[in-house]
Amino acid sequence: MNKTTRLHPALPTQPSVGPAIESLAAAAAETDGPKGVPAGGAEVVPADGPEVMPADGAKVMPTDGPVLVEVSGLTITGPGGKPILDDVSLRVHRGERVCVVGESGSGKTTLALALLGALRPGLTVTAGRIEVDGQDVLSLRGAALRRHRRRVVSYLPQDPATALTATLRVRGQLTELSATPSAEEVARRLAEVALPADAAFQRRFPHQLSGGQQQRLALARSTSAMPGLLVFDEPTTGLDAHAQRAVMQQIDGLTDARDLALLLITHDLSVAGTADRLVVMHQGRIVEQGPLPGTLKNPSAAYTRELIRATPTPTLTPTPTPEAATATTTEPATDPGTAPAPSAPLLRVTELGAAHGRGRGRREVVSGISFDVHRGESVALLGISGSGKSTIARCLTGAHVPSAGTVSLDGDVLPAALRARSPELRRRIQLVPQDSSGSLNPRRTVGSTLLRPLRHLLGLDAEAADGRMRELLTQVELDPALAARYPRELSGGQRQRVSIARALSAGPDVLICDEMTSSLDVRVQAAILDLLAGLRRELGLGVVLITHDLGVLASAADRTVVLHEGLTCEQGPVGEVLSAPRHPWTRSLLAAAAEARGERPEPTVAAR
Repeated sequence: MNKTTRLHPALPTQPSVGPAIESLAAAAAETDGPKGVPAGGAEVVPADGPEVMPADGAKVMPTDGPVLVEVSGLTITGPGGKPILDDVSLRVHRGERVCVVGESGSGKTTLALALLGALRPGLTVTAGRIEVDGQDVLSLRGAALRRHRRRVVSYLPQDPATALTATLRVRGQLTELSATPSAEEVARRLAEVALPADAAFQRRFPHQLSGGQQQRLALARSTSAMPGLLVFDEPTTGLDAHAQRAVMQQIDGLTDARDLALLLITHDLSVAGTADRLVVMHQGRIVEQGPLPGTLKNPSAAYTRELIRATPTPTLTPTPTPEAATATTTEPATDPGTAPAPSAPLLRVTELGAAHGRGRGRREVVSGISFDVHRGESVALLGISGSGKSTIARCLTGAHVPSAGTVSLDGDVLPAALRARSPELRRRIQLVPQDSSGSLNPRRTVGSTLLRPLRHLLGLDAEAADGRMRELLTQVELDPALAARYPRELSGGQRQRVSIARALSAGPDVLICDEMTSSLDVRVQAAILDLLAGLRRELGLGVVLITHDLGVLASAADRTVVLHEGLTCEQGPVGEVLSAPRHPWTRSLLAAAAEARGERPEPTVAAR
């Protein structure tokens, strides 16, 4: 059995689809396309002109609506002439919703940027043509190009922080481009993406928001100028089920109400349910396309079948590792002296509290958080954006000084501040941050980023460090040749894998993964989770897994701590929490996730 199927035993090994994908396909089949446009109206148009047959065998028929986007034979090459996009042709009509899926590095973001007339440094258009709303995008320059990017196409990048102006407060982000910058309009747009609309929130700067809040604010900002085409690159990355549902509902409402075209780029097949058509990319080429339900139920390309098989499902109950089997508890260890665990925990968090701000602006973010992590065990922190998950992670690493409580490693209480910890203590707890772009030094190559901890923390000589660096890149499924590149020359998923490799390079005892797989496609996600499972078994690595993805939770965690508004709702073995949650908030989170997958949630869930 290969790596992918070993992690997800309930997924079929034959080219059929799992229950989550079947539900999504059924839900898509029941919905109609945009008004006046048949579902499946978008076309992938080959350069030589013949009609393309979708997966279900029906011809792709032209629509009556006007063509808004036409990409013909587009080829973009990188350094050395390597094709990034290879003879890509795509046609999208006004009012259509087209979802482009594919693994990291398949060319999805390069295609999105090309619609804006933008290319990453080192890339060159060697063939093809791009027309958007009748304009030859590749020939636009100066004011005409700026007008195109401001009024015709709205682009939401994969990294939300880059879409926000760091010196503008929340209110300013929305009024800068809006045609109606009234207080009522700002409040309405914030509410549309499930963000607070109060005056205090509107006065915050982007760095004072969580990653999920930044993502939703960037979405609201991107639609302020009322464009004709929305190009969204991973718009739900890092969002919990509730926020993901709110964001996709807003996108649906915008496209329907304003007759907008949507090009949605994602690695998450559950997000594709909003689209009329599915386009699958692999190694710079379109390998399959067709109406969403038919493509999901009867994929013709082997790569599409592989993507579907690798999609995790939250109905699984993971098998605990031998090291963690005796460590599973259902209640937090708030009083270690009265009820000792069968084995001493590797990491113990006791009554942790943390706050942001000073003076009258000070606010408590988390309070009374307690949990243990044993060697070889994975404990997941589950909660919506803004529930305090990342703040807890920063407290564990020492980057944020807690207001209460302690963090212990192997029984010794750690200094609260990072500067007070020795290099050895810093090495033993490593973080894979949510924002890979902001965490990588833009002036260091991938190789130098990985070599630094290998030389300074592990004391390896130059030759040994270079060999280990290449092993790490291979472990996270990156070509060792990428060691010479800078972060700006990598895709979002590639940067995320470099962050994972950097954390592993220190040889930690505890790995804190903050939305580690949120920007990875399902194939790479499965490989990374398999790698972590192996490290847990072989090295006794303890993992604190911060995630909003219930599929990842079921596949990679032994126990989970459910958080809401900075407090613990419940905690226990993953199988029990997913199958019979006790707290109403947990039940609502599971219901929202089921709805996002196109399933009909159960009306009631029996309490334990």
